[in-house]
Amino acid sequence: MKFSSKIIMLLVLLLSISSCKEALRLRSSVRRTQNQVRIFDRSMSKAKESLGIGQSDDIKAEETEENFAPIEQKNLLNSYGYIYDALNGKNDIITSSNFTWDSVQKVYYVEDPKYKKIKDDKEVFGWHPYWMGSAWQSYPFELLSTISYFSYKLDPDTGSYTNPAQIAEWRSTAMIDSAHAKNTKVLLTVSSHGKKNNDLFLSDEGKWGTLIDSISVLLIERDADGVDLNFEQLPYFKRRNFNRFVEQMKTQLSLRITSKKPIVSVTLPAVDSREIFDIEELQKHADLMVIMGYDYNTGTQLQGAVAPLQSVEVKGISLSNTLSFYLNSGIDPNKTVLALPYYGSMWEGTVDNSGATTTNFERKVTYREVMNLFNEEYTQANNISPILERKSMTNYFNLTYPDLTTKEIWFDDDYTLGKKYDYALSNNLRGIGIWALGYDNGYGQLWDVIDEKFSTDAIVVEDPIAQVEGYPIKLSRFLLIKKDLIIVSAIFFLFAIVIGFTITLGDWKVRDSLIRNLFHRVIFILMVYLFVTPLIYLINEYFFLKSDWKYYVAFLLGALTLYLTSFIRIDPFKKP
Repeated sequence: MKFSSKIIMLLVLLLSISSCKEALRLRSSVRRTQNQVRIFDRSMSKAKESLGIGQSDDIKAEETEENFAPIEQKNLLNSYGYIYDALNGKNDIITSSNFTWDSVQKVYYVEDPKYKKIKDDKEVFGWHPYWMGSAWQSYPFELLSTISYFSYKLDPDTGSYTNPAQIAEWRSTAMIDSAHAKNTKVLLTVSSHGKKNNDLFLSDEGKWGTLIDSISVLLIERDADGVDLNFEQLPYFKRRNFNRFVEQMKTQLSLRITSKKPIVSVTLPAVDSREIFDIEELQKHADLMVIMGYDYNTGTQLQGAVAPLQSVEVKGISLSNTLSFYLNSGIDPNKTVLALPYYGSMWEGTVDNSGATTTNFERKVTYREVMNLFNEEYTQANNISPILERKSMTNYFNLTYPDLTTKEIWFDDDYTLGKKYDYALSNNLRGIGIWALGYDNGYGQLWDVIDEKFSTDAIVVEDPIAQVEGYPIKLSRFLLIKKDLIIVSAIFFLFAIVIGFTITLGDWKVRDSLIRNLFHRVIFILMVYLFVTPLIYLINEYFFLKSDWKYYVAFLLGALTLYLTSFIRIDPFKKP
């Protein structure tokens, strides 16, 4: 029985290898066909030209040139692509009439661009890599729920860090203050990559304490909001250790940071070793579970999308496959963020005499680099355009040069990322992530999609009168804060006026003026009314009325005063 099982397993392995080879052969066959079509078109053009058939010489020359991308472009990609971004530099009111009543929520709200932010039930998470320098100055923080500084590089031997320059930058960067000014939460990423490093660190709980002590100090120093744990290639036999480590990190940060509830984020791999992470246990202690939905087709894989929505290869790797895996593993969608790339991949190849293309991964390219190299002016002048591969929902350029070499560049733009954001939302995920911020520096299209799908410029106003801006409300707020002092001062001022007025009535000239002059009599009545009204208010507040009757009583007393004064008769004082 054991022998037969081994035979079956061997047959399955041989079939898998055969399928992969067949897929590679099929992919090569497709590219050979594409190149043969191009060669055939060129041959037909030459045949027509020799027979005198076709269009004018200028048009024929133009069509011949269109068969190839310019060789200058290839030279630019090879020689200057890595430093293209460096050469181009870096991007160096409520009023009384704009309230809206929401009859469903039973609240007032105001819409204004200055209140723009990510919706409360959504998350837009982004990493700021230290190598992006001051690129953060161009980030629209109002469109980021959370930004994480990348990174604290973990020393697996001690639990401390191996990059003091970056930690010094964390301690001084104004990025944190700018983010907090827009209510964007700030995390510090702890990165540890490789099975050997992770095994070494997770084997010793003493090192956990060193890391937690160090992280606590760094977070408290900058009033930051938490930590992002980026442990890639987790050893299988250390999964329980990792669970306990995350639990300790959450517990200790909660004890040490009392000014706010600290956030713990855990990043999860798209494919490699994802089954090792204990999802249900981890999310008991993590506030965010960030799936790194990128790097699917780089390195030794077949050329294709960095983040394919659906698989176009035999291996079946894709965002939909990854998300299905995690949902089936019990991940909580309300804690889950699907991170997507602001970069693409470049592949180089050669065409042999038979038309077959041999292709190898060359490097990653940022969205900014793609937009700089293939801007609208350049693509129109050279009659080239990206092709949308609909299954993976990714764009690519397929270029052939006169020396029969090729370049293939896969990248996402605002349209394809928008479709992938829709996919995340349709699965009720909390939101999306960005690797990495600054890779689009100088281009706002990708932020426009986030604005459209995740933001709001409406704020709820529970008390429109109290929250309206302007001098009257500011004055009212001051009066409310200082009300005790103002009331005491007003009472003393009132007593001073009453006493002073009573003394003046002892003068016959004052009394005579009040009786004989109608205007003076009206002033006298108003002053009596003014003195009586606060008295009625005090009676209402501290004794028995406790109702709106105080206004009626004050009115009746004023009317009675006016009536009684009409009977006052004072004989004129005879002058000596």
